[in-house]
Amino acid sequence: MDVNNVVEVMNNFKGEGVMPVGVDTAIKALRPGARWEITVAGGEYIYHKWWHPDGLKPPTKKEIDDELEFQTRLQKYYQYAYSRCAEYPDGFEQLDMLWHAVNNGQELKNSDWFQSVKAVKEKYPKPEGPPPVKE
Repeated sequence: MDVNNVVEVMNNFKGEGVMPVGVDTAIKALRPGARWEITVAGGEYIYHKWWHPDGLKPPTKKEIDDELEFQTRLQKYYQYAYSRCAEYPDGFEQLDMLWHAVNNGQELKNSDWFQSVKAVKEKYPKPEGPPPVKE
C-alpha cells in the first residue's frame, strides 16, 4: 500500500472511524505475506508460529514499535479522510443530488450536492504539508 496516496489509504477504510493501527498491521507492513501466531507478555512479542514465503525472520520488537509509531502518525494525518467518509452523503444520495441539479439547469457550485460536500470538507480540512514518511 502506498501510504502517500489517500485513495489507497481509504481502500483500507472498513467503516471504522479511524485507520486501524496495531501489532498486526505493523507486522503486515513489515513482512507482507507472513503468517504468524503471537502473544504479547511483559511488553515483549512472543512468536508461537512464524512463516514467511521468502523465509524472512519475524520483525523485532524495535521494528514493530517503530512501525506502530509511524502508523500512528499516518492515522493522525489521514483522520480527516475517515471523518469525511463518515459524514458525506452516501453515493446514491449524491448521484441523486447531482441529477436533480443538472436536470434543473442549476449551477453545480450552487447545488445541494456541492454545498453538502463543501461543508464536510470545511469541517474536516486536509492537513497542511505532506503525509508522514518513514524515517
